[in-house]
Amino acid sequence: MEPAEEALMSIIRKGSRKRTTVTGMVKSVDGDTCTIEREGLPDLEDVRLNAVSGEFEDVFLIVPKIGSEIMVLEVEGAPEENVIVKYTEIERILVKIKSAVLELKNGKFTVKNGDSDLRKIVIELLNQLNNAIIQTPSGPGNFSPDDKMKFMSLKTDMEKLFE
Repeated sequence: MEPAEEALMSIIRKGSRKRTTVTGMVKSVDGDTCTIEREGLPDLEDVRLNAVSGEFEDVFLIVPKIGSEIMVLEVEGAPEENVIVKYTEIERILVKIKSAVLELKNGKFTVKNGDSDLRKIVIELLNQLNNAIIQTPSGPGNFSPDDKMKFMSLKTDMEKLFE
């Protein structure tokens, strides 16, 4: 067989490998892996939540909810290597790039960059406005009671968004 034909046949063989997917239920989550319970089959352990398991400075991580149904793909034809590819329910999402962190869990957001925390900044701003003393030509004054009530309403709404 000619080298070109051999190369083509090799590509065809690689491309025609059977890709194995399975479904199951998330039994437990440990860091960036989980255990999947399958009906009538042994559990799949150390199933990756990401392409590669490990600690990374920059990461996008989706953590499935325990008890949710998921789809798992076998990696490179190795039955002991699996990664989640689809989720029915998720517990949390984490995006981390350098010192910036965006996390969604328990229905709330966390937005941070180094020591800066958006929740703390907004609360501090609203508290400062609520307690502000405004200098006027006729002397010190404050925001109106309606304004103060609006600041507290905004603070309450903000606390529903941020963890």
